This record gives sequence, C-alpha cells and structure tokens, in this order.
Amino acid sequence: MKTDNSPVTIADKLIEEKIREQLNLEFPSHPIFGEEYGGSLDKKIGWCIDPIDGTRAFIAGKPIFGTLIALCSNEKPIIGSIDMPCLDELYIGFFDEVQNLSSVKMNGKFISASKKINLSDALIATSSPNAFSEEGFLKFQKISENCKDTYFGGDCHNYALLASGHLDIVMEHKLSPYDMMALVPILLASGAIVTDWSGQPIKIQNAGEILAASTPKLHASALSLL
Repeated sequence: MKTDNSPVTIADKLIEEKIREQLNLEFPSHPIFGEEYGGSLDKKIGWCIDPIDGTRAFIAGKPIFGTLIALCSNEKPIIGSIDMPCLDELYIGFFDEVQNLSSVKMNGKFISASKKINLSDALIATSSPNAFSEEGFLKFQKISENCKDTYFGGDCHNYALLASGHLDIVMEHKLSPYDMMALVPILLASGAIVTDWSGQPIKIQNAGEILAASTPKLHASALSLL
C-alpha cells in the first residue's frame, strides 16, 4: 500500500520502468511524469504515464485495467493512448485544437462518440462511489438520477466506451494528471466534450475533476446540474 492508502504491485512498477526506458530511448530530451516514479512536466512538452489504471481491478483478476500514456504540450494533452491488454483493445487519439486536426482509432478502426443529447437517454458511469468526496458523490447522483442507467466500475475503460459510442457520460473526482491526460485527446477526437466540473479544459494543473459527455448539449445539461 502507498502512503495515500492506494494499492501498488510489482507489475505497476515494472510496466512504468519499461515505458520510461522506451521513451528515454526514443525521446531522450522529453521529461516524464508517472504514477510510480514521479517526475515533472515542463510547459513545452512531456509524457504522462499511468502503468496500470485500475490496479484494484488488476489485483482482483478483473480484465478492465489499462495502461495510459499521453504526450502533453503547453500543459495540455495532445496525444493519448488507452491500452486494455486483457480485452485486446488499443485506443489512440490525437487532438490539436490550434491546427484543427484530430483522429481517434480503436485497433486501427475509426470510432466516434454517440449522438445522445438528452440526459433521460444517457448511460452514465464512474469507477466507484468511494472515489468521490461526500459532496462530490452527491453531485454525481444529481446527474445520474436524471440519466437512463448508471454503471459502476470500469476505470479508464469507461472513457474508451464513451469515445466508441457505448456510454454517454463519465464523471470522476480526486484524479491525478496521470489518470486524465491520456483520456482527453481520445475523447475530444471522438467528438465528445470533456472538462472539469466548472466547464474548464483539462490541463496538467487540475483539481482532479472530470466530466465527459458524448455531445455538447448533453455535457451542458450535466454541467448545469453541478
């Protein structure tokens, strides 16, 4: 157990070591920030790593853990990958707002978010009620009570499911940059909207809040309840 009472395994550490080794080989001048070995990101460019997002699922033998890698520039993620090894799913997204370029694929095939616009039709998900503060979970419930159905569990796979049109809203709390950065380009390139709980873009310096929805109208409806 770590000092914050979250679990860590030998696999978490070995995976991050291997990713760092490869990144240092390919991009020796780029700084790296990872969950297990820390580091820092400068404003120009850098990599953000979560070797196992969903360590509790991994420990329990559940197949919904993944590896997150993001390339960040000017404090924003521009390339992200979600690798779900047990499911044989690799999601890679690129989103450059300045050049108006974007692309997102799962195993080489283009994907897109759903076109849902009404909360009453939406499927909402989050990893765990325990991942919220008491006040934060009440806010989640305020939205979920207006949705068609609510799902718990899933970790990073929830965002992959949103980007590929299966889920419609994902909301989480108390996240770290390595939990979020890789998700953002994938979601934005799929046509989804992703912000913090005040509607601001996700940056490296974030309060740990995330609200993602498949369409601008659906996101606005969810955000209004916050």
